Amino acid sequence: MTTLKRTGFLIIVSFTVVLFTITSFAGIDQDNKKASDFTLKSSGGSNVKLSELRGRVVLVNFWATWCTPCKEELPYFNTLYQRYRNVGLEILGVNIDKVSSHASQMSTALGLSFPVLLDPSGKTSDLYRIRSMPTTFVVAKDGTLRHVHWGFGPDDPPRYETEIRALLRE
Repeated sequence: MTTLKRTGFLIIVSFTVVLFTITSFAGIDQDNKKASDFTLKSSGGSNVKLSELRGRVVLVNFWATWCTPCKEELPYFNTLYQRYRNVGLEILGVNIDKVSSHASQMSTALGLSFPVLLDPSGKTSDLYRIRSMPTTFVVAKDGTLRHVHWGFGPDDPPRYETEIRALLRE
């Protein structure tokens, strides 16, 4: 096999693996492509259920206090939340720390105004097969999972804003 053919073959295989990973992601109910439902306690003490937020665009962000990119991403999400919450955006920050007080301390220090949900048992992060921090799911108003983001970098803020604005218009 020539180098060019081998490279083309590897690109096709890589694309297929990525496509399979996205379409078979555990956070999706495979029958209807809806984001898998969950209920978690917020740091404020109330329960939040994802399916009760239908009609809003929801960013579900899995994060941890030890995660450096999370510390960069959370203030950005707070800005997005302030900008778009009155027109239909909800952000759920799902913290996976075993000690819930760490999440509360960090969210207070960062001045987060969106709900911080606590997943110390890891059941919800297991449901969504979280393998890296941060991981963010963008859920449309009808509950379908539209976008998945792993990590956080300089190209992500404009991408999030574009996705959110498009979904808010639907």
